[in-house]
Amino acid sequence: MKHIFTSIILFLFTLCANAQIRLVDAADGSPVQAASVFVEGGKCVGASGNDGSLPLSREYNGMVTVQHINYGSREFRADTVSGGTVRLTPYIHEIPEVTAKYERPDYLVITAYERSYMIIDSIPSSFSDAVYDYYIPLRRGRVRRKMRSTRNLHKVRSQENSQSEFYSSPTMIKLKKKTLLDKFRDKGYLADSTASGTMERGRRGGVKGVRRDSTAKTLTVYIDSVFANRKRRTVNFFGIKIRFENYKKGETYDTSGNCLPTLRNLVNMYEYLDMYMRPGKKFEMKRCETFEDLYVTGVSYATKEEMKAAMKANSLEPLTVPLSVPPLSAPLAEAVSRMK
Repeated sequence: MKHIFTSIILFLFTLCANAQIRLVDAADGSPVQAASVFVEGGKCVGASGNDGSLPLSREYNGMVTVQHINYGSREFRADTVSGGTVRLTPYIHEIPEVTAKYERPDYLVITAYERSYMIIDSIPSSFSDAVYDYYIPLRRGRVRRKMRSTRNLHKVRSQENSQSEFYSSPTMIKLKKKTLLDKFRDKGYLADSTASGTMERGRRGGVKGVRRDSTAKTLTVYIDSVFANRKRRTVNFFGIKIRFENYKKGETYDTSGNCLPTLRNLVNMYEYLDMYMRPGKKFEMKRCETFEDLYVTGVSYATKEEMKAAMKANSLEPLTVPLSVPPLSAPLAEAVSRMK
């Protein structure tokens, strides 16, 4: 009887283990966090966790599409995953060589393509993308951002649900002079050139980590799971109620120069916010998720005069998605194609 009971427990444990699907890097097996996860019907069910686990119910056995800033997208059936592990191959996003025309330039100029999309109750509701030039002062001063092109799309509002639906444009991620990499360096997380994995766990559930990829020659610093598994933070602001559920942020740098990277070695960065929001009393609380990606497409230098001239220019260019940027996953691309 004892052996039968033990066998049943092991069988149930196996079922639970098989139900948990994780995303890992194909090269070194490290977990892939902050990947957007879509299921059948074009619904987004959230983002992968710090351990790479997918937010899927145990009963779900249909198609799954995942997308990550460093890996592109991949589609698979949940019931065909072997060993509960899905391996992702890194997407190589190369940035051009830094060019310097001046002996003492005033600004480092980073050109970036950014895209951001909002998910409301699992359905993509809006999408924005743009190209910016960031002027980062090499001495004192603040970062300036110049828009070169932009696009904003929204899901078509249905007439029967117009009173209960709300759509807003997702925010765009911004480069700052003080990066997450700088903060990790100040904390001593990067003192050991081989350090990788979890560096710290915060009181609100947040995880701070470092990932080194010797094959792709990149360094990723990230924070993950902020607000998760802890008392949620709720704020009220002029009738708008927001309850924060989760927050993730990461930056990836090129390390092919065999030295500790700086902002000019930035490859990409991302932010993910999961919250419940009610923009007014006539609305219900709804789950709102925003995914924001930034891809560096050019690096150069400029003088103060060139920066001022660029900031005064009013013309916008037609938006073109750089070929080096991984395309949107099929479910998201389909949803965006129906937006106006």
